Amino acid sequence: MSRDPVRAGSQFFGGRICLDFANTLDWRLTDDPVELIPDYAALLAWSARRGVLAERTTQLLKSRHQRHMTEGAAVIAAAHSLREQIWAVADALRAGVRADLRKLNRTLAGLPPQPALIEHAQHITFELDGTDLQQPLWPVLWSLTAVLASTDARRLGVCQARGCGWYFVDESPNHSRLWCSSEVCGNRERARRAYSRRRAD
Repeated sequence: MSRDPVRAGSQFFGGRICLDFANTLDWRLTDDPVELIPDYAALLAWSARRGVLAERTTQLLKSRHQRHMTEGAAVIAAAHSLREQIWAVADALRAGVRADLRKLNRTLAGLPPQPALIEHAQHITFELDGTDLQQPLWPVLWSLTAVLASTDARRLGVCQARGCGWYFVDESPNHSRLWCSSEVCGNRERARRAYSRRRAD
């Protein structure tokens, strides 16, 4: 995570789309968290940066949102609710307790089947037609089902830096990853701890 919201909104340390989406509340474990997707335009921008949506789909959704602003606000409420569901499931799995999947399964019940894939120059996206403002959330949910139904579910980690709380799939050999980013949170936390030791001495 970064203290700069613009930079934070472009940092993808989770390793999976659903976890990067979970990380769209910066400084999550502090008294003053920073919302990175406050409105529908921000959701579209995040989806484009993460490579979740094709450019054509993004433009079609942007145009539709201009005609259905109230619907866009409802999507953001659903997005924030979905993010909280991801936190709850991830925290339960990390604690080794049974995750409550009832609310998530109700959300999944309303999803259409996964569409075909489109290959772009640098990445692959789902073929979404931009007719439903909920579409940016669908790849997040499909990603989440893939994580939960795989060994990823046993490798979920959360950043140990003070105040961060960003999630990731721990793919280190001995599952010892501590930070969402060693260069960002890791460096800051090491500096903080060194300063605390110097003061104690």
